[in-house]
Amino acid sequence: MKSNPLKKFGTLVAVVVASVALLGGSIIVTNSPGGFNAGLTRSVGSGDSPGGLLRLGSSAPCDSLDPAQTFDPWCAVVHRTFSRNLMAFAGKPGEQGLMVVPDLAIDVPVSNKEKTSWTFKLSPDALWNDGAAVTSSDVKYSIQRLYDDSLQSPIALDTLCLMSACTAGKPDYKGPYAAPTEDLPAIVTPDESTIIFNLNRSFFEFPRLLATPQFAPIQMARDISLRASGATYASNPASNGPFVITIDQADLQYSFTKNERWTQTSDGIRIPKVDAMSWKVFPDAESTDQALLNGEIDVKLNYGLSPTARDATLAESSQRSLIDNPEMSFVNFLVVNPSVPPLDRAPCRDAIFYALDKVDLQNVRGGSATAAIAHSLSPSTILGHDNSYNPYPSGSDETGNIRKARASLAQCGYPDGFQLKMAYVAIGIGKEIFISVQKSLARVGIVVDPVEYANFAEYFTTGLGSPETMAAQEIGMASTGWGPDYSSAYSFWAPLVDGRKIKPSSNQNFAELNLDEVNALLDSLEAAETLVEAAAINREIEKIIMQEAVYLPYAVDRIVLYRPEALTDVYVQIALGNQYDLVNIGKRDITP
Repeated sequence: MKSNPLKKFGTLVAVVVASVALLGGSIIVTNSPGGFNAGLTRSVGSGDSPGGLLRLGSSAPCDSLDPAQTFDPWCAVVHRTFSRNLMAFAGKPGEQGLMVVPDLAIDVPVSNKEKTSWTFKLSPDALWNDGAAVTSSDVKYSIQRLYDDSLQSPIALDTLCLMSACTAGKPDYKGPYAAPTEDLPAIVTPDESTIIFNLNRSFFEFPRLLATPQFAPIQMARDISLRASGATYASNPASNGPFVITIDQADLQYSFTKNERWTQTSDGIRIPKVDAMSWKVFPDAESTDQALLNGEIDVKLNYGLSPTARDATLAESSQRSLIDNPEMSFVNFLVVNPSVPPLDRAPCRDAIFYALDKVDLQNVRGGSATAAIAHSLSPSTILGHDNSYNPYPSGSDETGNIRKARASLAQCGYPDGFQLKMAYVAIGIGKEIFISVQKSLARVGIVVDPVEYANFAEYFTTGLGSPETMAAQEIGMASTGWGPDYSSAYSFWAPLVDGRKIKPSSNQNFAELNLDEVNALLDSLEAAETLVEAAAINREIEKIIMQEAVYLPYAVDRIVLYRPEALTDVYVQIALGNQYDLVNIGKRDITP
């Protein structure tokens, strides 16, 4: 009889399920024969014949197989097959996938009351594929690397300042490559199985941060050896997960074989069903789609089906039942600048919120398969999101509430409308978004003139990202979007609404909000002691921000995932790029 890999996590799993119930989530964890969007809330397909080869395909490789360097959200499920974290997102569908549970750590960390000190104990059964133990030195070294500019890690500087003194917002510590003789004293390793983090401020969500792919430990000895030979860690990463990855760089093919040093009893998150996996990179998205639909591969990576295959499968009922269409964490919205008259009057901003034709913008973004209409600012991938919250209804057909928009214009003293400028980037659908906004607001007399930027770098540094530019050019609206760094309410809200984070350049608090009540709530959110408390604070912040009418959400990005009938135990892992959780997928024989 196989041992139960979840046994050591039993108490924690019970707490997690109770927490989700308190948050109002409805979780179904039983298997299902399938159906449209079945994989969003449950594990689809059951099989009792483990083994075989899971064939993966994509139109591009991961940006990096070095955890410190990876940025592409879809690569998170690839890293999960061969790398583990101290804490990790649960191997579960639906909201359960947002929960963080012990991984390399033997239990939840011990912290002080202030949540500034966190102590982890490593599992003695956690080994690298060469048989060496995963040590606290590996963990410390891996985090030290995040500070090294040469790796260009996507981890925010504000996050790195949790463990290093910072000057002008940049860490003083420079990492083990640039400063090999310097230490990062915030991380203490009293022995090879204990690691203590002493943070510069309270941070309740620290275990959640450690669950992100970039914080996965690497093998220090492997990195040092590879660098000495002139190679990178990404070229031959070590494994402490169930699979070892081998790279054929010339042909852009990868193979995953069982890691003989990994044991199921040490890992309650990954329960692999197949013996091996292969991964082929195709020339383009269309050829990858064709390989998937023809049965040449089992799972397509990097964001799902492209338009031609997407539309064809959605149109055919037998194929539609094999589709999952998850919402991503990225919310598209318009900044409505309260500093520019007449938008300094709240009813004038309200008029824009009511008049916007969200259906037209949804169509600009590709239709309902690639964009879900948004009514509130926070995405569904953070706990506390309320899907029913809709403070500015856009009419029964979502094309705009013209009556309420005109009433708001009369209330703000401009019954016939007014004129304003809107900034956007003329790349991709940027101009189409502007034209859609211009057209829908013209219905109530609001005239929108363009302020066009040629590239995103300029836009987010000296354009939308510059309060001085926004004021000098009297830009009343701007097009942009936002998503959380690690499925966390704090990482979503803080850059957007914390008045203490407004900067003269590359500013992310686009509306320049500085509300004492919101700043205090953000402090409470950062120090929240339970998931339920954090979810409640998230909802409170959401209501205040939406009432300010400065960020107008209109669409959340979606992707179309296809799961062949032969797959078992397949579900969308909501915290890891809304991709299928590869490491737990199985296959079964389908009799014709």
